[in-house]
Amino acid sequence: MVLLAALGALPQYALARPHWTVVDPGTAEPAGLLLAGNIFFTDARHGVILGRVPVPRKPVRPGIAWTRDGGHSWHPAKIRADVQKSNLAGLWFSSRRLGWADGTVSGTGPLNRGVLLKTRDGGRIWRMVALPKTIGGLGAVWFGPHGQHGRLLPHRGTFFWQTADGGKTFTRVNVGRTFQGGWWIGSWKKMVLAVAGGRVIIRTDNAGKTWAQAATGLKGPAAMLTAISFAPGGKAGWAVGGQGKWVRNGGFGMPHNPVILHTVDGGKTWTLQTPPAGRTGNLTDVYAISPREAWVGSVLGYARTNPMTALPWLLHTTDGGKTWPDVFHHVVSVRKLFFLNARHGWAVGGSPGSPDEPSGVVLIYGGR
Repeated sequence: MVLLAALGALPQYALARPHWTVVDPGTAEPAGLLLAGNIFFTDARHGVILGRVPVPRKPVRPGIAWTRDGGHSWHPAKIRADVQKSNLAGLWFSSRRLGWADGTVSGTGPLNRGVLLKTRDGGRIWRMVALPKTIGGLGAVWFGPHGQHGRLLPHRGTFFWQTADGGKTFTRVNVGRTFQGGWWIGSWKKMVLAVAGGRVIIRTDNAGKTWAQAATGLKGPAAMLTAISFAPGGKAGWAVGGQGKWVRNGGFGMPHNPVILHTVDGGKTWTLQTPPAGRTGNLTDVYAISPREAWVGSVLGYARTNPMTALPWLLHTTDGGKTWPDVFHHVVSVRKLFFLNARHGWAVGGSPGSPDEPSGVVLIYGGR
């Protein structure tokens, strides 16, 4: 059972821009709330969100909910496994009915244990997939269209795990460098990873047997890349993050300067693009719809005196990244983006515990 965040201050965050809608997902139980961290849709109607349910004085427990009307109403999923101490992070669907979620079981020693869940009914019921005890905490999951070839990535690490038999067995792939974040480029064998520190992005065309590297041009002690996304076809893509000095805003910190990188050759080379002038802080996620169109999300940026110098909610390009117009100026963080196409998209975010933001947000994009 989960409780999705009921936006008590919804009018304060009502969107003034066309095509986007804030949805109050409603409640599913009388205590706790789902702090959504990921979202995935298999078509314009059917989707799943997942996150964690904070319960006072108790361990964190996972939360998953599903929708069949495009995100306007949500229903709690059944998790048929003992994963009550898990923090779910990764979400992927191989088909309309077959999906996967992974994360971390906390409190299991110096190396947290990974957890993998599987659904065969579009996200209504989830069961645990047995994993080797050697697999630590996980942050991303990917499976091919038939659910046989798949990969599990940590939030940060020097190796990942992959399977060729639907998760019955897993083999470890050593990368040789510490990475954080990656993307799959249209096939089982091709993927890119952001090396920790943001200065290099590495790519493989043979399922991790060998890696080629590309410099990003990022610099500064706070340089980092937080997300990568490729458009269909695997040539055009974007990576986002931040660089420059480390700054603090209240109880959290981030790089001062936002970063947008672009590639048109499948990740072999990357060039810096220009974000909106005067904005500060770290970019959180990017979703490439086509070689010309992409969306970028951000958290509330660093703003010592003027809140409007913080990053907007969303940036949008329709010219391959030559320009990134501000879509919103509201001070609400966007954590994750998902788009089916140029007309159907979703975002989740918010900032738990912040007096300036709602705890959870679901945004629905209706196209133009």
